[in-house]
Amino acid sequence: MIQNALPTYDQLRRPLSAWNPKAWYYGLLSLSLKTVGRLANGIRLGYRYGFDSGVMLEYVYRNRPSGITPVGTAIDWLYLNSQGWRGIRARSVLLKNTLRTVLQTYRRQGSPCHLLDVACGGGRYDLEVLRDLAPGAVQANLRDYKPENVAKARQLARQMGIDARIEQADAFNDGDLALVQPRPNVVVVSGLHEILPDNALIAHHFRQLYKHMAAPGTLIFTIQPHHPQLELIARTLPAHTGKPWIMRLRPWELTRQWAIAAGFQNIQVHMEPNGIFGVVTAEKLSH
Repeated sequence: MIQNALPTYDQLRRPLSAWNPKAWYYGLLSLSLKTVGRLANGIRLGYRYGFDSGVMLEYVYRNRPSGITPVGTAIDWLYLNSQGWRGIRARSVLLKNTLRTVLQTYRRQGSPCHLLDVACGGGRYDLEVLRDLAPGAVQANLRDYKPENVAKARQLARQMGIDARIEQADAFNDGDLALVQPRPNVVVVSGLHEILPDNALIAHHFRQLYKHMAAPGTLIFTIQPHHPQLELIARTLPAHTGKPWIMRLRPWELTRQWAIAAGFQNIQVHMEPNGIFGVVTAEKLSH
């Protein structure tokens, strides 16, 4: 994994001194984004829903620069081709390939495929994989806690002609997870843990998912051990909460320990070419 000397989460939570040249730089950049930057449709969406929101990710996946005037479109092209968003699109490709392989493996083994995505956002990566499979091959339940994400996923499913259950639910709520029937044997957690700072919540989530999954089953989740634009994002962009988008980078070994402690085995990680994001598979084996 890539090592870095980027600021820590706690350092990023503290505002910069008014005399720090970085404060001037990020202040001017933030002002530019809030004014001229709003000519770009992507930046405008980010300020409306949060730059880490499912709506924003759906826009990044589509990757079609647009804006008010040619200047806005040019700004949007630069925005969509930033290092982080290139990494997000590469992560999506890796995630889809991984999900497709897992589902096809269960199919070849004659096992049922009950898919649960606990935080699907706009659902594009799930739906594009389901579109490539035979109708009815997978029983899919796609969930998100944001109503606008659920609406986007339902709209996309209709456009693709995909039959999937898409509903609003809390990925961390035991009651919501217990309602999934049959119990899922393929569970996806993409882009969720990376945007949450609470380590104890994430460690507990692995235990929750293990408890509610069928066995044998496969958990597919994403990691972010590195991000070259960490400080720029934290100092200039708001998250879906309205607060600064401060990401907590987690070493892969720490996340791996949480998965093992929850009971998962045969853990494998693959990094996308930009070295920012990874996709991990972990198995819940039959007892």
